[in-house]
Amino acid sequence: MKTLLPLDTHAQIEARIERVFNRLPQTGTYTSCTHKQNVMIKLLVKHVHQALTHDMNLVLKEHELNHVSFTALMMLYSSERESFNPSDLSEATSESRANVTRICDELVTKGLLMRAPSDVDRRRIDLKLAPEGVATIEKILPSYGLRLGRILDRFQDEELQQLESLLSRLLEGLTQNSDQAGDHSNEK
Repeated sequence: MKTLLPLDTHAQIEARIERVFNRLPQTGTYTSCTHKQNVMIKLLVKHVHQALTHDMNLVLKEHELNHVSFTALMMLYSSERESFNPSDLSEATSESRANVTRICDELVTKGLLMRAPSDVDRRRIDLKLAPEGVATIEKILPSYGLRLGRILDRFQDEELQQLESLLSRLLEGLTQNSDQAGDHSNEK
């Protein structure tokens, strides 16, 4: 597992953004404080994602998993059907089909997943959690939750609710932008 490079501090990120904006031609668009703040937020979200993934991988490493394989297991564990077609799992995890195939092959080899004929379409093969997969998830979740709790306990309950609300709105906006970008790509 790769080690995480030391993350820039907020002040270092801010200084880098300022240098970029100072080097750009003064067109007005790139010089606004709002635009700088947008870039700062984007970089902070990126750094938070990287740091959280790295930190949570420390818990998963003890079980010979990483965040991608854990996400695949959790998608199955939380599914009403308790099974997924590999292409559906690819979409649900935002991973390529090739990567999902590789991950699932590893999880099948470890005895955490099983391949079984689909209940809906006999021509399809679905992925299901093996009993060992269920046991592994249930063993990981308490320590995973504790570690995540230690990261987030610097916030008051009200701040956590606000953070959740803001991130949900951000995700909703990204989804809408993605949908609109898809609409425009069909116009060609």
